[in-house]
Amino acid sequence: CYKEPVFELTVVVKNQDLDPVEDVSIKIVAADIDSEDLSQIPGANLLDIDGEELVCKTDGSGACQFSFENKAFLTILACFNGDSGDPMCAEAFIYLEEDESHTRELLLVDSDKNEYGCEYCDD
Repeated sequence: CYKEPVFELTVVVKNQDLDPVEDVSIKIVAADIDSEDLSQIPGANLLDIDGEELVCKTDGSGACQFSFENKAFLTILACFNGDSGDPMCAEAFIYLEEDESHTRELLLVDSDKNEYGCEYCDD
């Protein structure tokens, strides 16, 4: 009996004190890793196993969970507007392999310290 593979991804976001951060906006996209500005590939808005867009807000433990039906090389974009109003962000790439669970930890940094200047947070 054939069983469809499932690809699980947990994203955990922490601040610079290594504490989990709640209410961080996480978006998963297919992106061109050779691009200087994290430009999305046309049609990059991926869907999860339930057909939902891959967007979520982190919970009290700083985590978001996603499930996929196919192998994929993904870009994780994390955006947070703290009390100061200045955006903080982080990004990472991950390759999902069949029937494996992955956890990716991101560390938020101020926009002026981020290589991309948090520009993707305006989307």
